[in-house]
Amino acid sequence: MVPSRFVWAAAAAGCPDNAAGGRSGQSPAHAAHACQVTAHTGCTALRGTRTVHGPCRSRNRRMMKRLASTALTLLVAALGGGLFALAGLPAAWLMGAMAAVAGGALGGLTLRLPSPLGSAAFVLLGISMGAGVTPDTLHQMASWPLSMALLAGSVMACLYACSAWLERVHRWDPATARYAAVPGALGAVLVLAAESRADLPRVALAQSLRLFVLVAAMPWLLDLVSSTPGLPPRPALSDPAGALPELALLVGASALAGLLFQTLRVPGGVLLGAMLGSALLHGSGLVDHRLPGWLLNAGFVVTGALIGSRFAGVTLASLRAALRPSLESVALALVLSSIFAWAGGWLLGLPFGQLWLAYAPGGVEAMTIVAFVLGLDTAFVGTHHVVRFAGLGFLARWWQPRRG
Repeated sequence: MVPSRFVWAAAAAGCPDNAAGGRSGQSPAHAAHACQVTAHTGCTALRGTRTVHGPCRSRNRRMMKRLASTALTLLVAALGGGLFALAGLPAAWLMGAMAAVAGGALGGLTLRLPSPLGSAAFVLLGISMGAGVTPDTLHQMASWPLSMALLAGSVMACLYACSAWLERVHRWDPATARYAAVPGALGAVLVLAAESRADLPRVALAQSLRLFVLVAAMPWLLDLVSSTPGLPPRPALSDPAGALPELALLVGASALAGLLFQTLRVPGGVLLGAMLGSALLHGSGLVDHRLPGWLLNAGFVVTGALIGSRFAGVTLASLRAALRPSLESVALALVLSSIFAWAGGWLLGLPFGQLWLAYAPGGVEAMTIVAFVLGLDTAFVGTHHVVRFAGLGFLARWWQPRRG
């Protein structure tokens, strides 16, 4: 088990891949420890001492290794996305990149991406999502309160059912079962689990497996049970040179909005902030152009690589031990959330697929991006996942198992 001081040190050190922030790009079970070691042995901490020269001399070497690892990760992700696209699979660039990087990481390759690259991808995707926000989104807001109530019921049902399944069927200890059953909110879950007797690596692996399965399965499932419009075609820029000022305004304002949301600690802040900034610019008529399709595909590739790189450092033995319980838990959560989505569709007249994705137990960014890939209402799905994340924050202490 990773001691709780490692997790809190990761948050204090401000590492871009720390467990407290819940960001991808590093194995969650090791992120806190890695950041704690960096905070205490890095060159900055040793500046002014006689031992500073040794660590700092190897800084360039470490930087080159990181750059090589990043380049390899992007190459593997792009190849996976390209193969899925050639095969005509749904959400090809996202799913292919995720599957290829996860397979490479499990195979022993050193695959990782720096956090700023992930943030840049979220800004690009948020810009494109915001351009698709329509007046219908505003009209549907009247139905959101009832939908949020159904979301609360879905979250509670998944918490109780999945934790009971893991504890009683697979004999996981109560603390591990409870934290593994929390839908999303990986960073907050790891911080709380580190203070308990939970098996922290198992919790992190179960959470990562759930996110992987949801991103891989939801496009297929929604394609089977409901019609999804998919991404609209991206019109080519008729005057690329004339569009540059607008695109610069769009990217700059959306990036600033994402940075503001991240500073305010809004869940999925970079993505949702960029989406809001883009929606305001397009809605006001200040901007009329959209990003080209190849930039969207690049954003999907980076996002898929971030999800796949969560499996870095995971051994095949630990994967085998957690795979069946985790898959059964995800399947149970999907069944329960689909029941609430069906009820929401009947009561509110909203598309079943949109509601199911909004109630699915995944992360804010991942589920919002999947909604975007499938052509569903990203504002609706993203807002529901932010509300779920906030609600879990209030429930977290209550959900902690009692100490024996």
